[in-house]
Amino acid sequence: MFLKDVFFPKVCLGCGALGSFLCLNCQKKLKPMKKHTCFYCKKESPFGITHPFCLKKLSIDGVISIFYYNPLMKKIIKNIKYRLVKEGLDDLCKAIYPFLIDSLGFYKKLFSQAVIQPIPLYKKRFNKRGFNQAKIFSEFLVKIFNLTVVDCLVRKKDTPFLAQLKTKKERFLKIRGAFSLVYKKEEIKDKKIILVDDVITSGATVKEAARVLKTAGAKTIFVFTLAKG
Repeated sequence: MFLKDVFFPKVCLGCGALGSFLCLNCQKKLKPMKKHTCFYCKKESPFGITHPFCLKKLSIDGVISIFYYNPLMKKIIKNIKYRLVKEGLDDLCKAIYPFLIDSLGFYKKLFSQAVIQPIPLYKKRFNKRGFNQAKIFSEFLVKIFNLTVVDCLVRKKDTPFLAQLKTKKERFLKIRGAFSLVYKKEEIKDKKIILVDDVITSGATVKEAARVLKTAGAKTIFVFTLAKG
């Protein structure tokens, strides 16, 4: 046993049990997505792919999530981000591995010839937290599917925590103009880009990021998250 484990023991971010940041009992209580829906019309769709007739009104070609954003998942992610338990994200990533393998054919097709773009944090928030959870999740996917991470977006606007805003309209207004492109448009044109984040609820953040990328000429934009609310 390392001294670090003696003085700073790992505590489950879900229930407080000693031994790991995500105990087996809490792993079993995470709810994997069973029914996937089109993010625009909310009607059933395989793996969350956007219906062709909905694509005219949405810049996102599909929203793929592994777990429901239930109270346990919400508590775990909140503890990772606001208690600054970076290592907890490693355990959470390991928990999704079996679900990726179960649908390996789909994910190989999804990630084929794609690049990964983590949703960026505003510089001040990144410096305070010390890590970007979306970047860590992206690096986990890179190892499995041999992908390339790009940083073609920068967050130029320090927005409030969108989850604290009451309405979708408020969220969309606050996030508008938050991202700008740091790549040349020629480097984005006709690219297949996977936007990666920890959670999607209203979708305000990823919709704004997708809008910027599609305007720059990206061919397809998919969103991949740990959880969906």
